[in-house]
Amino acid sequence: MKKLMSGVLFTGLLFLSGCRTGGVILRETPLNVSETRRVVVSIIGEPRSVSQNGRELESKYYDKKNMAIEKMDMARERYFTHVTILGDRRPYDVQVEVLIEARVEDGRFELVDRDDGRAAVVAEKIRVALNQSRDNRNVIDDFRSF
Repeated sequence: MKKLMSGVLFTGLLFLSGCRTGGVILRETPLNVSETRRVVVSIIGEPRSVSQNGRELESKYYDKKNMAIEKMDMARERYFTHVTILGDRRPYDVQVEVLIEARVEDGRFELVDRDDGRAAVVAEKIRVALNQSRDNRNVIDDFRSF
C-alpha cells in the first residue's frame, strides 16, 4: 500500500511539474530574424517593448474590441500581444500569445488569463504576411557586399 501511494504521489508530481506553453506557434517560418520582426511589427503595430536581442515584442495595450486604450486609468482589463521568435537559426518558430491583465484593488494590473482564440487570429495574419513577404524578397537572401 505504501509503494502504491508513493507511486501515485510521484506520478502526480510528475504531471504537475510539466509546463504548458500557451498561445499559438508558427513552425518553420521562412524568413530571417529582421524580416520576421518587420512583418510582426506590420501586424501588431509599433511595439510597446522589444527585448534586448529583438526576438520578443509586446504590442501596445488594447481592449476586448481590439481598440487602443486611451485612458488607462479607466480600464478594468487590458489585452496585449506577446510575440517571440524562437530558435537559433533558420527556420525559426514564432510564438504568439494574447495575454489579459485585470486591475486589482490597489490599482495595479495583474496577468489573469490568455486568449488563444485571439492569438490564433493574430498568428494567421502573421503567417499570411510572412508567406507574402517571402515571395517579394531578393533573389540573393541577406547578401551584403561589405
